[in-house]
Amino acid sequence: MTLTEFPTFRRAQASLPFLIAALALALAAALPLLPPFYIRACADTLLAALIFHGLRAARLPLAHTLAITALTFAQAGIFLSATGRAGSIWLALAVYCVAQAAAGFVQHRDARRVMVLGAALSLAQVLDPMGALLAMFLLPVCVGLPRPGEGREKMGLLALLLFAPVITALVLAYARGVLGLDPMAFARADLDGQPIAHIPLTLLLFAGFASAPVLWLTMLVANLRRAASMITVYAALAVLLAIAIACLIGSERDLATVMAATAAASAAALCTWRRLARHADLALAASALAAVVSWLLFNLPSVVS
Repeated sequence: MTLTEFPTFRRAQASLPFLIAALALALAAALPLLPPFYIRACADTLLAALIFHGLRAARLPLAHTLAITALTFAQAGIFLSATGRAGSIWLALAVYCVAQAAAGFVQHRDARRVMVLGAALSLAQVLDPMGALLAMFLLPVCVGLPRPGEGREKMGLLALLLFAPVITALVLAYARGVLGLDPMAFARADLDGQPIAHIPLTLLLFAGFASAPVLWLTMLVANLRRAASMITVYAALAVLLAIAIACLIGSERDLATVMAATAAASAAALCTWRRLARHADLALAASALAAVVSWLLFNLPSVVS
């Protein structure tokens, strides 16, 4: 008898979504009260639980699920962000939530998925200021170009999806601009004052996408590709575009942040692969390759300079 056949394990796995929701609510309630180290540890745990649940929901074997979750956190961007040495675990968490919600919306365009995607885009803006740019670039891709006779339907769907993110953006703009409050300032307190190494924008974007072999496979292998998978690739590209715009207007992001965001999008892409259980070994190999390549690329700027 395997571990997954034990009734106790099956009950624990069935309760995992409720545990994730409870952890998210506890994290939101305790944010102002905890030191930054414990806040980041809760965010790390939440991201790991979400990745684990997404892979298990895609019917990936337990051993592969545990290994891929561990390898995701072994990647340079996620590891440095999770340990607080560089990067932003919050942006990685936001990207994963948005990519997963967008994939679900593309598969099933029902009212629940609309609410989930709108909530994910709103959450992304709270977790990281770049969430607004992510929503702006990703939503038109999710809705798609209208065919003849679908103009009103597509515009109505886009307006419905934009409602929650726009309200969140207005509230955050008022809080930051008028009241001088940043809801996530205390969560980034341990990173304030750390110098950001200047890296050319082209190298920054190249390292971000080159460190994500899962995204390459998602685009190039027809047996893995489907609409829900491609939307996670678009989410990664939207993040890279948002980071490029942020750098051009003077708000630089470090390499660890970029690589953490693409690693999170890669984890979401894995969860949407076509017949993932049949490609479990390929997913594991791609995750291991990503861990090795990410560290090589992270040290590339120091070698070049």
